[in-house]
Parts: sequence; structure tokens; C-alpha cells
Amino acid sequence: MADRLFRWLLPLAALAVWGHQILVLYPRLAALSGHGTPFDLRVFGYTLTEAQAYVARLSPEGLALYLGPIRVEDTLLPLVLMPALLLPLQGRGQLWFLPALVYGLADLGENIAVAKILRAGAEMQASDVILASTLTQAKFAGLAVAGVLAGWSLWRMWRRR
Repeated sequence: MADRLFRWLLPLAALAVWGHQILVLYPRLAALSGHGTPFDLRVFGYTLTEAQAYVARLSPEGLALYLGPIRVEDTLLPLVLMPALLLPLQGRGQLWFLPALVYGLADLGENIAVAKILRAGAEMQASDVILASTLTQAKFAGLAVAGVLAGWSLWRMWRRR
């Protein structure tokens, strides 16, 4: 019974955190940043020029929101979503776990890198932006592959019932 509850609780918790970010926090941030796309949502990454332009448009309230509640929830999300993606892959072998691990570690690293460039403001370094952008792209790549693997595994389990 506890195992079944855990299998439902993790994905639901991840969905709740993600939903709050997308429906509440990111729209507030958009209003406080001239409707720019936050670093965390730029699937194809960003350049130094784009990062500088975004930070220049970010109001002090937007910066506080990004470094406060958004950073907290964006740190919680991979800690809940990564194990949720791994649950359907039990017994599949170690290589199947790598994309979810890449997603989780890249997302956590991205959060640290984004916070560094946000705190640096106009003085941000190109190398820090390259790192943050690369981690953002790795996060989305890992998430896409992990999501497909988890979905495929769930589909196979459902078909065997």
C-alpha cells in the first residue's frame, strides 16, 4: 500500500510544483521582466547578449522573485520529478536511469548557475552564461529522453496487466 501511494505521490507532487511555477510564479516574473522568457524556460539556451538584456529588463521585485520563491520551487522540482521519472524504470537496467539523472543534476546545476548570473547583473561573465545555458539545454534534453523512457515503460506495464 505504501509503495502504491509513493508511486502516485511523487508524480502528483512534481505536477503540483510545476503547475504552481507555470501558472503563478512565471507569469508574475514575466510581468516584472518586460515579458522576457526566464532562463529556466529557454529550451535552446541563450547568449551573453540575451542574458544581459533579460537581466537589464528585470525589475528589483522580479530579481527578488527569481532568486527567492522561484529558485526554491525550481530546486524542489528536480528533487521530486527525478525520482518520479525513475519509478517506472525499476528493473530496466542502469543505462535507463541516466537521462533522468542527467535531467536532475543539470536542473540543480542550472539553478546555481542562473543565480550566479542574476546576482552578477551587468557584470556577468560570458563563461557563467555559457555554463548556465548549457545546463538548461542538458536539462531539457535529459527530461525529454527520461519522459519518453518513463512513458514507454508505463505503457508496457499497462499492456501486461
